[in-house]
Amino acid sequence: KKMRIQAIAQDMVNNPTYTIKNLADKYHVSEMTVRRDIRYIEENGFPEQPVPLPGQYVAAPASPPQNSSVEIPAKSGYEFSAANALNSDSKRRIGAYAATLLKPNDVIILDTGTTVNCMMQALPDDIPLTVICYNFNVMQTLYSRKNIQIILAGGYFHRSSLSFESTENTELLKRLRASKIFISTSGVEKMGLTCSNQFEVTTKSTALHSSRTKILLADSSKFGVVRSSLFAPLEEMDMIISDTGLSSDWKQYLEEKNIPLELV
Repeated sequence: KKMRIQAIAQDMVNNPTYTIKNLADKYHVSEMTVRRDIRYIEENGFPEQPVPLPGQYVAAPASPPQNSSVEIPAKSGYEFSAANALNSDSKRRIGAYAATLLKPNDVIILDTGTTVNCMMQALPDDIPLTVICYNFNVMQTLYSRKNIQIILAGGYFHRSSLSFESTENTELLKRLRASKIFISTSGVEKMGLTCSNQFEVTTKSTALHSSRTKILLADSSKFGVVRSSLFAPLEEMDMIISDTGLSSDWKQYLEEKNIPLELV
């Protein structure tokens, strides 16, 4: 909830044409929830002076109260809430397509990351699934879904990525098996898949080794990008789902490597 409010607060400043309905559709919540979030911002404030949404009056101080719980994304490094707003249309298309690959009684692993988060929003509610996860947002969103069994690998909570990490987390993942993993990345290069945080590497690589089919969800902006921490070779992927903005050079390279590619 805090991450959504933070993102909505930024949208109110950066996108003055957004309506309540636009925000509800963007964050996959009801219009009533958006109204409550805006009321929260009114009462607690946030650092940027907001621009009112059409038909809405938003009163917020130019500077936040000392105890305001609306946080501003870090200027560097990975922040889930900030990343969630980037290339959101492409991520939603990728996530929606990925959800169509599921079959009844699939056991799947959902990785951290905003594109996987979009897939989670599109999970079908008419087939039974088991979801293995190590992230707060997946647990928070899916716990009320009666068709989904959840296995949570917990540990130390990293607020920046909304993920859990621990030795016990890794040992549990080693003992589990999944039919599919939907993995995310901060960068795709010929040398491999990279992420921004070293603490994610062991969890990601262990989860990959526990899965029969490995599916990468990455919008085209991630290709050609290198981050600090390598977690898997590109050739390990059984399928990549990206968007139609992917360059012809990358399409050709993936074809040469015999990695199935779906563009949406």
